Amino acid sequence: MNEKLTKAKEAYERGELEEVFSILNNDEINELDSTVNMLLGMSYYKMQEWGKALNCFNAVVSVEPENKNAKGYIDMIQNILKFYHKDRYNP
Repeated sequence: MNEKLTKAKEAYERGELEEVFSILNNDEINELDSTVNMLLGMSYYKMQEWGKALNCFNAVVSVEPENKNAKGYIDMIQNILKFYHKDRYNP
């Protein structure tokens, strides 16, 4: 598991997000592992897949309620999703 996580972190740092998903989206990976969910969430965040990222970060917070990094991402995503500019988006 640690070897896969290390490879996934290296792929994330190189910006190879598809490789991160291929390594971590695997049946043998524990979905309750907050490190895995955090890395997946950050990868989805980079791809602007807000719903999937939010699900991953919420999974981290459910296991580690005091995880400030995950809470920060959740706040940023919620701000992105509730953004509304009345002059631009109002017909």
